[in-house]
Amino acid sequence: MKRILLSFCIFFNSTALLAQASFHLIAQPTGPTWANYALSYDGKTMAADFGGELFLWKKGKGFTDLGPGDALTTSIGISGDGSTVTSTISNPDGSSETGLWKESTGWVHLGHPVSGCRLDQNWDSGYSLTYDGSTVVGLSWYCPGAQGYSWTAAKGFVLLSHPSGKGSSRASAISANGATIVGFFESPTQGFRRPVRWQWGKPNRQDLFAGKQTPGEATALTSDGLQVVGQAADASGFPRAFYYTDANGLVDIGTLSGRSTDESQANAISDNGLVVGWSGDAFGAGIEAFVWHAKHPTTHPTSLKKFLLQKGVKVPKNLYLTTAIALSGDGSTMVGVWQDANFNFGTWMARLR
Repeated sequence: MKRILLSFCIFFNSTALLAQASFHLIAQPTGPTWANYALSYDGKTMAADFGGELFLWKKGKGFTDLGPGDALTTSIGISGDGSTVTSTISNPDGSSETGLWKESTGWVHLGHPVSGCRLDQNWDSGYSLTYDGSTVVGLSWYCPGAQGYSWTAAKGFVLLSHPSGKGSSRASAISANGATIVGFFESPTQGFRRPVRWQWGKPNRQDLFAGKQTPGEATALTSDGLQVVGQAADASGFPRAFYYTDANGLVDIGTLSGRSTDESQANAISDNGLVVGWSGDAFGAGIEAFVWHAKHPTTHPTSLKKFLLQKGVKVPKNLYLTTAIALSGDGSTMVGVWQDANFNFGTWMARLR
């Protein structure tokens, strides 16, 4: 598996909450570049990766530069309490590995598994953290492939399973309570990604819950690990956003347009079942941010911009909200990327309460 740069109501009925809803653009602390974000549980703290430079953002205080990361990966994670950040940071010899940042310590290099190796100078990358920041999950290279890992100070790197042969896996997200990890697990014969779940303390630790031959990946989950979202191919073979629980199985969220050739992906979910992501034609007409709620599983996703406008939130008319990337666990805050008619782009944030 080669390292790739990633491209880029219904539920609130309280007038008081709606009165506090807001939308604003966040001035990026760098020039125009790709970006990735992660939000704390209450949405008041954000970790951001702008083109390989890492930042911490706090409500009312703005950005603090945490230093350079690895420009060849967009991995970024923040603990639910907002105290800890993980990403990929550089070593003096030019290689890169998982880093763990706290205000009291700065960046701490986590090293790499004994059996690990470097690919494109990278040993491993951190993607997600538990609520208290004590457990990190991500991807480690064993060459010629990658495999998911879990790291704690007590145990160090604990390697998760990967497909036999040259196949790769990745631990993309961990629940706040640390009980469940999700990501992808490649097909050992055809190489496509498949949504996977690892559950600690369960008889079946590894679970291809969307089906052994279903292409896709899991991207996020709730604090208790019981609700999972991501992208999986539907019956027609097109990638669609999904929502999953053991009780109801895989729910196809669908697309904004309803066109059979459009794709969609769910990027984040809050504990109350709010889901955000993008929908559209990523290689043609473009994509748009959507919102969907698990309380209404048979409904289609809604344009996020339209949803915000209907709730009285002022969104500039000339802006397209192309994707929602991160969502706080309490459902209060979301962040993503905007674009205008002149193809300028940047960061937006919406607070629903």
